[in-house]
Amino acid sequence: MNYLGTNNPSCQPPSGSTYLTIGQDLFSIQEYIVEQYNMSLHKLSKAPMSSFTPSTAMFYTDIQVLRGLEQPVDYGSGIEYADGITDSLFSGQAVGLQIGLWLNGTTGCKDIISGALDKNIETLIEFLTDGHASKVFLRVGYEFDNPSFGYSDDPLSFQKAFIYTVEQCRLYPGCAEKVKFVWHSWAAKRSTPLEDFYPGDDFVDWIGVSIFDQFFPWSERDATRDDIVEVLEFAQKHHKPTMIAESSPFGGIQLDLNITQPYEGMGEIWNRWFQPVLDLVDEYDIGMWSYINCAWQDQPMWNYAGFGETRLSTNSEVMQNWYDKVLHGDRPFLLAGSLLECGESANLGLALDPLILNNEDDKKNWYPSVFIWFLLLVIIILYFRRNAKQNYEEIKEQREKEQFLLLIRSESNSPRSITQSP
Repeated sequence: MNYLGTNNPSCQPPSGSTYLTIGQDLFSIQEYIVEQYNMSLHKLSKAPMSSFTPSTAMFYTDIQVLRGLEQPVDYGSGIEYADGITDSLFSGQAVGLQIGLWLNGTTGCKDIISGALDKNIETLIEFLTDGHASKVFLRVGYEFDNPSFGYSDDPLSFQKAFIYTVEQCRLYPGCAEKVKFVWHSWAAKRSTPLEDFYPGDDFVDWIGVSIFDQFFPWSERDATRDDIVEVLEFAQKHHKPTMIAESSPFGGIQLDLNITQPYEGMGEIWNRWFQPVLDLVDEYDIGMWSYINCAWQDQPMWNYAGFGETRLSTNSEVMQNWYDKVLHGDRPFLLAGSLLECGESANLGLALDPLILNNEDDKKNWYPSVFIWFLLLVIIILYFRRNAKQNYEEIKEQREKEQFLLLIRSESNSPRSITQSP
C-alpha cells in the first residue's frame, strides 16, 4: 500500500545489497564496533571507528510499559536503551532502529484491539517520530508463531492487533513515513498455519525470519533450512522485502557447549553457519541481516538457554571471514547513513574508500578513481596557469602603453632648444 505516494515506501535497498544490523543490547553493539575497529588497526587501516557503524541497531521494548525508550533498562539480557543507541553510541551517524515490540500474547493483542493501550501506542508513535533514528523497522509481536509466545491460540487477534497498531501510526504522516512494519516469523515448527497470522499486504512492509539452529543437527526445535525457505517464499509470493530479523549460531561460535560437543568434528563454524546464511541472503536477495553479537551465556535471562557465546571477536577465523566476506565481500552490506535514501546513495563502508584499503583486489577498484582525480587536478592547474599568463600579458601591455603616453607628454611639455647656424 503506497500510502504516502513514495516510490519505495518499504525502504527496500537496491537489489543485490543488504542493510547490516547488529544487536541486541547496547554494550554488545558497542563491543562489535570496538572489536571491528581493533582488527582494522592491526591491518594498518586508517578507517575511523565510525566506518564500522551498521545501518541499523537492534532494540527491544514492550507495549504494556514501553521500557528502554528514554531511560535504560536491563531485563537480564543487557542494557536496552533506544536513545542511548541513537544519541550517545551513534550520535550524528544516521543509524536506524530495528525494534522488537513485545505484545504479551493474545492477552496483549486484545488490550490493543479494545483501545486499552491507546495511550501507550500514542507515546510510542511520538517517540519513534521525534527520535533521531533515520528509519525504524518495527517487529510487532515478533516471532508470533513461536508456540510459547502465546499468539497461536488466537491468530486472528494477532492480525487485528497488528493492523490496529499500523493504522494508529499512519494517522501521523511522520510515523507513516519513518516506521516500517515487520511481520516476523520464528521460521521453525509451528502449531498454527503461517497464513493464519498474516494481517494482509496493506499492513506489512517487510517479512522477517529468525535463524539460529536451522542449519544444525542439534536443533532442539527440529527446525531446518526448509522452515526458513517457507517464510522467504511466502514473502516472494506477497512481493515483500525480507530480513533476517534475529540470528546467531545457536550453541555458540566455539562449539564447546554440551549440546554442540558431539558434533565438534563436523567442520568449523563459518562454513557450518555463517556461509549458509550468506548463501540464503544471495539466493533470496534478503534486504537486511540482523546479527546478534553477544555473550548470551553471561546474561541471566539466557544463561541456561543454550545460545552460547556469539560475539564475533571470540573467534579469529570468524573475524577474518567477516572482514573479508561481509565488510569487503562481493555483496554490499550497507552501513550507517544508508537508510537516509533507502540504500540508493549508500554508505558501503570500507569497500569503497581507497584511503583505507589494504588488499590488492579492493585497490584495483579505486585505480580508475585516482586517475580521474589526478586528471582533474592537472586540468585545474593548466587552467589557472593559462589565466595567470594571460593576465600577465595584459598587465605588461597596459604598462607599455602607459609608459609611451608618459613619454609623449614629457616631450610636448619640455622647451625646445634654439640652435644658431654658423
